[in-house]
Amino acid sequence: MSKKIFIEGMSCGHCVMHVEEALKGVCGVKSVKVDLAGKNAVVELAHPVDDAKLKAAVEDAGYDVVSIQ
Repeated sequence: MSKKIFIEGMSCGHCVMHVEEALKGVCGVKSVKVDLAGKNAVVELAHPVDDAKLKAAVEDAGYDVVSIQ
């Protein structure tokens, strides 16, 4: 199962790293691939994870979540 998170506010490789680390810290997240140019992150999940937890992790890292698909 995967989810695509659309994120505003990332501008460099450090931003990508911060978002990856934040999402990898969420229980149930197997892997994260952040696309800086596409302004999104694709998260592979081991089991269902509430969108609110993913959103909170990204926002706690200092970025804005536009939507989650």
